[in-house]
Amino acid sequence: MRVNTFTLAAIMTTTGSTFAVVVPFTETFSADSAGWRDSTSTALNWFASGGDGGTAYVSGPFNFVNNLANDTPVILRGQSNFNSSGGAIFGNWIADGVTSFSIAVRHNAGQPLNFFSRFASPAAFPGAVAVNFAPVMPNTWTTLTFPIDPSNPQFISFEGSDFNTVFSNVGRVQVGVSVPASMAGVDQSFAFDLDTVSLVPAPGALALLGVAGIFVRRRR
Repeated sequence: MRVNTFTLAAIMTTTGSTFAVVVPFTETFSADSAGWRDSTSTALNWFASGGDGGTAYVSGPFNFVNNLANDTPVILRGQSNFNSSGGAIFGNWIADGVTSFSIAVRHNAGQPLNFFSRFASPAAFPGAVAVNFAPVMPNTWTTLTFPIDPSNPQFISFEGSDFNTVFSNVGRVQVGVSVPASMAGVDQSFAFDLDTVSLVPAPGALALLGVAGIFVRRRR
């Protein structure tokens, strides 16, 4: 059984409706690839140890042979139609109070790479592209954090749409890189690793959950 980090938010309801998104949530890949897939929509490889903090992680291969410089291929995919993370990361991020998205990544491409995340509707469009401006060094687990805020300068495109439209119906969470000129056309398979995919709520929501948890424990 896959272990996910979540709190009372997973079962709380408002006006009779269950939350679609589990917040806070952390995908630890403790038992399998949790429905996450690679660039070809093949299930990611699962490893029981060696991840961020030494625990389990998942990994997908990617070959730049068909890419030009500055291409932006999507390499790792979490999608509602794959039931990635049991669907816990999909839905209305605005209404459910998601304020930050983070992932731990690692690669062995031999040189620094710029990563991005793309968030899109279940139909794949429209989407929002957020860039991590600091290059990720090879062979080192690196945590990338993307505040879910329309004023976040990491968002370089809403693909002709807008923040509210995209984040009120998230059905795809994708991770990719910008291809450097030195890697364009290189016919070699590299490993792209993923761990600790997390959704974080607003601080006020965390405080509310903490109070609710104390109340539940006292009742017990």
